[in-house]
Amino acid sequence: MILEFFRNEARSLRSDADAVPLALVMLSSPQQPLTTLKELQARGFYTYLPKPEELLTSAKPPKGLSDRMKRVLEASIAVQRSGSRESLEEKLKDVLSGLKATLEMADYNVTNMYSIVNTFMSTMSSMLVVTLAFLGGGVVSTAVILAVFAAIISSFLGLTIYPLEFSIPTPLWKSYLPLLLFAPAYLALSYIHAPLPLTFSLAIAGALPAVLHYYYIRDQIREILKAREMVRAAARAVGNPYHALVKEGLIKDPADLLKPGGSLVTAARLALYQILLHGGYGFLEKLEDFYSRIIDFLIQLRSKTRVFMAYAIVEAALVSSIYAFTVAIKPLFSEGGEYLAKAGITTAGILELEAGIDYILATTAIALSISTSSAREGKPTFFTMYLPLLAAVLGLSYIATLAAAPSLLGP
Repeated sequence: MILEFFRNEARSLRSDADAVPLALVMLSSPQQPLTTLKELQARGFYTYLPKPEELLTSAKPPKGLSDRMKRVLEASIAVQRSGSRESLEEKLKDVLSGLKATLEMADYNVTNMYSIVNTFMSTMSSMLVVTLAFLGGGVVSTAVILAVFAAIISSFLGLTIYPLEFSIPTPLWKSYLPLLLFAPAYLALSYIHAPLPLTFSLAIAGALPAVLHYYYIRDQIREILKAREMVRAAARAVGNPYHALVKEGLIKDPADLLKPGGSLVTAARLALYQILLHGGYGFLEKLEDFYSRIIDFLIQLRSKTRVFMAYAIVEAALVSSIYAFTVAIKPLFSEGGEYLAKAGITTAGILELEAGIDYILATTAIALSISTSSAREGKPTFFTMYLPLLAAVLGLSYIATLAAAPSLLGP
């Protein structure tokens, strides 16, 4: 039962990401929409969707699909039954107008989501943890629970707020294998009595995946931009667009358009393939308009969210510095221990914070990385891009602040 629920949820998320790309392919193809879908499924695309025959004979809407995908399929069924392809764009106007609203709101929503989650995770969490440190007890468990909670919330919000069709596909699981270096790195750092071995082990283990995923995202963006150039080249071609694509070195063979990729790249390739296969060059101008609008927004969104990394670094340094100052004032308690005890303030919580700071900083690094990945990439799976740097900043700023605190606090 639970497995079936998660399977349906995964299918719904996937269909939501594919709704607009599939609509673009259907609008670009000169054939009837369900005929287009049948051809695409025969070539291995969108096979998780019901067969066109099932869609035409079923009286109920398909289960496990997003509302946007249901609207696309319902419009396709209506057009197929009427036999008039001219009404397809009108039938899909809700999906396309929804896309326009998504483009307008996504930037605002993503920025607000990141600000709220990170404020909760940095400022509010550190204030609560420091307060508990002064009052004594539950410091480490509270900090870890808050970090885990913030990571879960940011992951959920990223998946729901960030437009799924604009997110980069998750890389292969093999690229995460270098994270297994965490264990030997932790043992080595612990053996030499290095400070904060848990936090710095995350920085070491995450370094290689960060490099791999950086180049992976760069290649994915290049594929998206290349797909836009293909659409533009085909739209401005005089005569057969296939010759223009070959001449500009964008493809060598029509089969190149059937290579799998991200949802947006696949949509552009399949739309061009349908046009090259069945004609209908007049649809190219409309395809270029919609596709260029989407890609321009994607590049703009990624450009604006680049600053999230800078925000995360500042927050990491701020949080670790707050913890370091809290630990550094421990000697001051010896001067007014009796009066502080009467006020309910003890050193027990500070000692607990000092003993468990490595666990706190490590979970904070993971939570900040997941939050930044969810806001910038639309999914938490790219947390490795940010983990090494944030873990290093948390560890180094804590050590530096702890060393500088006595001179700052005075004699």
